[in-house]
Amino acid sequence: MGGVSYYAILSGDHEGLALEELKAILDVESRGYRVTGVLEGIALFEADIEDPSVVASRAAYVREVGLLLAVGPQDLDSGWVRELAYTLKGRTVRVEATRYKGYGSTSELDFVKRLTELGVKCSLRGDTTLRLFSTEGVVVAGLKIASREPGVFAERMPRRRPAFKPGTLAPQISRLMVNLSRLKRGATFLDPFCGVGGFAIEACLLGASRVVCGDIDWGATLGALRNLEYYDCTSSIAIRLNSTELPLADGSVEAIATDPPYGRSASTKGLSYEELVLRFLVEARRVSKRGSYVVYAGPYERRPWTLALEAGLEVLARYHMFVHGSLVREVVIARV
Repeated sequence: MGGVSYYAILSGDHEGLALEELKAILDVESRGYRVTGVLEGIALFEADIEDPSVVASRAAYVREVGLLLAVGPQDLDSGWVRELAYTLKGRTVRVEATRYKGYGSTSELDFVKRLTELGVKCSLRGDTTLRLFSTEGVVVAGLKIASREPGVFAERMPRRRPAFKPGTLAPQISRLMVNLSRLKRGATFLDPFCGVGGFAIEACLLGASRVVCGDIDWGATLGALRNLEYYDCTSSIAIRLNSTELPLADGSVEAIATDPPYGRSASTKGLSYEELVLRFLVEARRVSKRGSYVVYAGPYERRPWTLALEAGLEVLARYHMFVHGSLVREVVIARV
C-alpha cells in the first residue's frame, strides 16, 4: 500500500489486545495501513496518516509511536548501522536503547560510541530521540514521535470521580474497549450498561459528538450524570434505560462498547447472563449502522462470543484478560 513506516511500542500487559488497539486506531485515523511485523514488545507498520502522534494520544495500551528507520542484526559493523548514521548526519540525537526480556547484548553506550565514530552527534540534550530496541535477535531503530503521557489515566481512576460504584473498570481498560469499537471523532457512541459512566467519559474525551450512556439502575444513572458533568462532557446524556428495549432509532449508533453485568456484585434483574446479553445484542444490531462495531465483555467460561453469533453479528476477535482466580474476562469484538 505504500505509506510511511512506523514502530509502535506495545504495553507488556495484554500484548494481543494492545496490537488490536493499534489496528483499531489506525482503522479510524489513517487512510490505509499494513502491519509489517510483530516482535516482542513492538509492532511495525506502514500507514498513510496525517498525524501519527494521535496513535499515542488515543491509546490505552500502545505506549509510544515513532518513525521506523531500520531493522538489522545486533552486529554494529553491519551495513544498516552505517546507513542509519548517514541518515542522521546533521542532527543532534539523544540515544535511548532498550533490551526486551534479555534479547541482545549491545548496550546504549555501545550504540553511542559506534554512531559517534560514524559522524553522528550524540547528546543528552539532543533535539531528536533515537530509539533502539533489541528484540528477538534484531535491533529496531526509529525516531520517537510521541508517547503516552505518564499518569494520564490516574486522575480518572474510579475512586477519584464524584460518583463511585464497586466493580467499575479502570479508565485504561475503558479507553481500550472504546478504541476497539472504532469510535470516530464526531460519531455517536452508546454504552447501555454504563454504571457510573466510565466508558462514556472516555468516548467523550475521544471526541464523540453524541454519547448515550444508560443503565437500568437509577442510582447508577445519576452517578453517571455527576461524573460526566465533572469531566465537562457536554455532548453526553445519561438516561435510565433497559438494554433489551433501547429507546433509539434503527441505525442511529456508530460505535458500542459496554460491560454487561456478570460479577457477584452485579444484578441482571432476574435474567440469566446469556438471556440479558443476547437480548442486548439483538437490540445493538438494530440500532447500529451497518459495518459498525460492538465491543463487550463477559466471563470466558460463559462463552460470550457465541451470543454475538446467535444475534446475527460477525465475530472478529476475542481476547482473554485475567482478573483474579475466579474470573477471566473475555473481550469480544463484533461487527454489525
